[in-house]
Amino acid sequence: MVRILRATLNQEKTMTDFQSFRNAVLENDDLQEQVMSIINTATANGSGLGDGIATLAKTHGFTITSDEVYAHQ
Repeated sequence: MVRILRATLNQEKTMTDFQSFRNAVLENDDLQEQVMSIINTATANGSGLGDGIATLAKTHGFTITSDEVYAHQ
C-alpha cells in the first residue's frame, strides 16, 4: 500500500512538473524557441523529441520524462 501511495504521489508531482514546464514555455519566448528547435531537430532526425524536451525541462529545474512528452503530444 505504501508503494502505491508513493508511486501515486510521485506521479502527481511529475504531472505537476509537466504542467509547470508547459506553462513556463508558454510564458517565455526564448524557451519556446528552444522547444521549437528540439521539435525541428527531432523531426529531421526521426527521433529524440521526448528526450530532448525532458532534458530541456531538467535544465530549467523541472522533472519530466520522455514518456510524458509523448503522452501529451
